[in-house]
This record gives sequence, structure tokens and C-alpha cells, in this order.
Amino acid sequence: MIKRITLTLVFILLAGLTLNRPGLAAGEETTGDYLKAIGTKFGRGLLNIVTSPADIPCTVRDEMNPEGSAGAFFTGLGKGTLFMLRRILVGVTEVGTFVIPMERTIPPVCQRTI
Repeated sequence: MIKRITLTLVFILLAGLTLNRPGLAAGEETTGDYLKAIGTKFGRGLLNIVTSPADIPCTVRDEMNPEGSAGAFFTGLGKGTLFMLRRILVGVTEVGTFVIPMERTIPPVCQRTI
């Protein structure tokens, strides 16, 4: 019974997402575009989860000045840890809601300007 209700809700959600999109009625978007968008979001979420530890060394590198002070190292370490946790949270959210396509919310790892 619960499986049937869950399956019905998923179909209603998918139908609502595809019917309420303005480009779909005009023939501008197709089911293939939708599938590509949700696949992109799912892959981006997995990539965010897997590459999240790289935020720490990238942030340490960005925080360090040419002299390489210890304070900048620890600041970069702290910021990098927070950025890593944020990237994991965004990745898990993107994987969990991949049926709702949307644009990227954070830049790719190590491509941030501070």
C-alpha cells in the first residue's frame, strides 16, 4: 500500500514538473532535455561529494601569502573544512533532489575566487 502511494506521488511530481514548464508546451523542451538535466544534476552531486576533500588544500593555497605564515595556514585549514562540509551538503542535496533540475549552486572545486 505504501509503495503504491509513493509511486503515485512520484508520478504526480514528475507530471507536474513537466507540464508546468513554459517551454514544454511550445515544443522547446523534450523529455530528453529533462532526462539530461536530471542526469547532470545527479552527476554533479556525486562529483561534489567525491571531490569535497580537495576544498581543504585549495583553500589553504588561496589563503597563504608568499611568505607562508602559520596563521594563514590555519585560517585556510578552517575555511577549507567549512567549504568541504558545505560541498558535501550541497552534493547530498543534489543527489537527493535530482528529479528537480536546476543550475549549479556552487563553483567547481578549486575554482573559487576569495
